[in-house]
Amino acid sequence: MTANAPFPSVERFPGLRRLGGDKRPFVHADAPGGTHVTDSVIEAMANFQRESNANPHRVFATSLETAGMLQDTRAAFARFAGGDPEGIVFGANTTTLTWHFARAFQQTLKPGDVIVCTQLDHDANVAPWLDIAQRTGAEVRFVRLDPTTFELDLRSLESAADKRTRLIAFTRSSNLIGTTVSPEPFVEAAKATGAITYADGVAAAAHFPLRQSYWGIDVQVCSPYKFFGPHMGVLSASPRLLDRLSPDHVRAAPLAGPRRWETGMPPLASIAGLRAAIQYIREVGFTTIRGSEQALLSHALDAIRSIRSVRLHGRDDTQGRETTFALNVEGISPHVVARRLAAEGIFVSSGHNYAVETVRALGLPLTEGVVRAGFVHYHTLEDIDRTFSALARIAESARP
Repeated sequence: MTANAPFPSVERFPGLRRLGGDKRPFVHADAPGGTHVTDSVIEAMANFQRESNANPHRVFATSLETAGMLQDTRAAFARFAGGDPEGIVFGANTTTLTWHFARAFQQTLKPGDVIVCTQLDHDANVAPWLDIAQRTGAEVRFVRLDPTTFELDLRSLESAADKRTRLIAFTRSSNLIGTTVSPEPFVEAAKATGAITYADGVAAAAHFPLRQSYWGIDVQVCSPYKFFGPHMGVLSASPRLLDRLSPDHVRAAPLAGPRRWETGMPPLASIAGLRAAIQYIREVGFTTIRGSEQALLSHALDAIRSIRSVRLHGRDDTQGRETTFALNVEGISPHVVARRLAAEGIFVSSGHNYAVETVRALGLPLTEGVVRAGFVHYHTLEDIDRTFSALARIAESARP
């Protein structure tokens, strides 16, 4: 299988069929910000609204169907993420779930305790920890990002984690520069200090298996709309850990289990869509996904190297990274570049993309950030060529 023709399942994504004013399909190169959904996801969400559309915990048929759907989806997501069905919590989005968990975890902290974060993380896995540290007198320490290798400096992890450490937060993959992160050193550091681990799998879940239990990660979050599903968030944790903490909840909430953590009714139609997204990934398989993305990655890096006046902030090889590219064009604001690409039907993002610490570590102004382009397995080599050919023309226009 190669990526020089449409991926065999590209027809499964109705959103990719829309044409621009030039009668060509748009290039949706903002996959790190959100992927398109499959036809099966759309149908599953519509079917729930048509056929069931009832809350669980009732005795009638449609309610029992919803209860079964929730149980099945918790089990399916647990298999997908490598977690426990009794620790799967559904919510509005990953950021909301992380704030929710942080508020509960805050009750365990005291002055002088330590939380470890990284400079590679989305702010959703930084700001909540900074907030509860400020409220409790705890300290936040950072694992530094090396701006020359675009890897985390694990020596700073060794100095950051000590016997006072209570939580270590890290990402599985950078949403800005594409660097992937092995959980192993963070899990080992947590074991050595008695801390828990909190992993952000949002930018990783479309690209490789999360394998939470295999790595020994205590809590992991991800966003289905980043892996071909609907807008929502999912938290996967050890059931014992969830039962040990005291989240905000209504008085009538269950005394144990994931429903105790879901503040009100979760997004039922989206959960039905999540189950379909997981099934799609199972059908395609991560081996096939990875093979397609490796072809895209190699082709994109070759294209970037050929463009004068464009700087890549990220690894310039196909190892230890995903198909997410942070770029700057000499002499042109990232926001201007994004608008000019959009005018050609090529959709990218600009700015810091909520990777606040990463942009700071790279020495870039937060007001400007980078141009971010990202691709997944349903993209083609033609998408890569259109994106970077247009970027080359924009770069050339700025040269004296």
